[in-house]
Amino acid sequence: MTYIKQIELENFKSFAGRTKLSFINGFNAIAGANGSGKSNVIDALLFVFGGSSKKR
Repeated sequence: MTYIKQIELENFKSFAGRTKLSFINGFNAIAGANGSGKSNVIDALLFVFGGSSKKR
């Protein structure tokens, strides 16, 4: 099965500097306080795969 092992963000939206996020093979959850960047992780993946977030 293909899965995303890690993403690395650099100065992307709320992520200042370089940030690495690692994922495991299987189910992963993104949790955190309001304003912590959860949606920005999804936006980064959509950006890479050519999607859009439909937010205004």
